[in-house]
Amino acid sequence: MMICVKNLQIPVTAFPAEASEVESLLKPHIAKFCGLTADDIKGYQVTAKSIDGRKKPPTLIYTLNVELTNNVKTGLETAELLTPAELPPLPANPPLYPLVVGTGPAGLLAAWLLASAGCRPVILDRGFDVETRAADIARFRSSRVFNPESNYLIGEGGAGTFSDGKLYTGTRSPYARLILELFVKAGAPPEILYLKRPHVGSDILPQVIRNIRRDIQAMGGKFMFGCAVKTLQVKNNRCSGIITARGEVMEAPFTVLAHGLGARSLSSELLRLGVHAVLKGFQIGTRIEHPQTLIDRNQFGLTSRPAFLGAAEYNFVSRPPEKTGLKNVSTFCMCPGGEILPSMALAEHLSTNGMSCYQRDSEYANSCLITTCQPDMFADATAAFEFLNHLEKRAFISGGGDYSAPAQSAAGFVRGEKTLNKVRSSYCFGLSPAAVHDLLPKREADSIVAALLHFDKLCRGFINDGTIIGIETGVSSPVRFLRNPQSAESSLSGLYLAGEGAGAAGGILSAAADGMKIAESALKNQG
Repeated sequence: MMICVKNLQIPVTAFPAEASEVESLLKPHIAKFCGLTADDIKGYQVTAKSIDGRKKPPTLIYTLNVELTNNVKTGLETAELLTPAELPPLPANPPLYPLVVGTGPAGLLAAWLLASAGCRPVILDRGFDVETRAADIARFRSSRVFNPESNYLIGEGGAGTFSDGKLYTGTRSPYARLILELFVKAGAPPEILYLKRPHVGSDILPQVIRNIRRDIQAMGGKFMFGCAVKTLQVKNNRCSGIITARGEVMEAPFTVLAHGLGARSLSSELLRLGVHAVLKGFQIGTRIEHPQTLIDRNQFGLTSRPAFLGAAEYNFVSRPPEKTGLKNVSTFCMCPGGEILPSMALAEHLSTNGMSCYQRDSEYANSCLITTCQPDMFADATAAFEFLNHLEKRAFISGGGDYSAPAQSAAGFVRGEKTLNKVRSSYCFGLSPAAVHDLLPKREADSIVAALLHFDKLCRGFINDGTIIGIETGVSSPVRFLRNPQSAESSLSGLYLAGEGAGAAGGILSAAADGMKIAESALKNQG
């Protein structure tokens, strides 16, 4: 008999501090919770796990399927057995050789679904495969010579490849479980299937991306790296393919454009061609870094963190009174045990991002403090893109013009003083003292000041032990390209836009799910 055990709460102090994992130690706790003996339990499977850090000590919360020995009776509900997620129904005679532009989460998963349907998609990316990309990044770190076509932002897997691989999302997409299972099959840790806040890690995610690419190739997909798209081929309000930067014309039954946040020039080209879009709110901000021990101490309330617990996270929001005229600010892309990276598409520009490896074992914690720029701040999309480029250029110059990051102590940011304590940092090119406060628009900077004062009440030392590092511009797109509510096509027949560059997603899992949804819509429309 299999029963479902919900809301099993166990304080972390119930386990040996030196244990590397505790899932194998749950049987006596399950038995006590259910009023059984350990011998009554034949086995169990964790189906959900979260950590409640509000309680001190923190509490692990589990949902499990528990298999009982014969003749054991309980009042608990029978468990529903987990079955693998299934592909949506696919057409029997799919169109061949559709184009997919971009190999970030949206493009890669759109290509995977199309390949699964037998379409033999052709996948283009201006950047390069993860192996080449990793080598180019290593050269950048050693020489400070930036390759605009292969870096932390551009290339196979998109920005998320080197940004921790966080897979938590608010999406309720029916594709979410299928994507997680695909990631596990491709080499991601199995616990992403049940953790409330799963992550893969930037040391593992490149292998996952590579294996998904190989899976697509095995199903007939073709990848063309180093192939930038210049414009679309359009006739009679229909997109019949693309024209590459080398002038090659590539025709297709339909095109999925998943160009990502780094391809602002391609978004501008779509607008020039008249593809319907609207301005939307988008976020800018700055990174803040702390010793991980500070975050652990504040979030867990423990003098030392047990090995099995993992580095502590935080998620803070500041909502100042409307009468202040200040904006809401939230923490974003929090990277426990992580590193701050330079992540931009243009040479002699600078924007930050954060990443963590699977173990999240660096001595630093970082997050981005973001606030929203409303569309009424800009005359049009071109003005919004120019604003972002201008911020990145100013950050690069302020850092010294060599990809060092402009930085300021959090206390100096609050006081408006150009101060930088002698702190070590995870940022690979070092820090340069600068008035980061002055790099941002005044209202946005003042809103972050108010947020810092609020966050310092939630986490003691957030200001005194914090370092403000760089400017972050790659959070979301200022533009959302419109879709036909029935067909999901853009205003050009035969053109489908997906993911973050389309303004339709935010984060790895939501972008991947959007790519799958768009690919399925394109297939349905063909037949």
